[in-house]
Amino acid sequence: MAQTKIEKKALDLLNAFERAGKSVGRVTIEGRRIELVLNRPKETDEYEGIDMRHGKT
Repeated sequence: MAQTKIEKKALDLLNAFERAGKSVGRVTIEGRRIELVLNRPKETDEYEGIDMRHGKT
């Protein structure tokens, strides 16, 4: 019964974060501890895909 209660709390937290627009990547339950890891938006590199070589290579 205790395990089900902590899992319900974890699911409630997951739903709350997702309703707030946060993307959760991982949920870990260890005993009474709940850990949510948020996905970070990929930082775009404005120079990605541009050939930055100069002169002869």
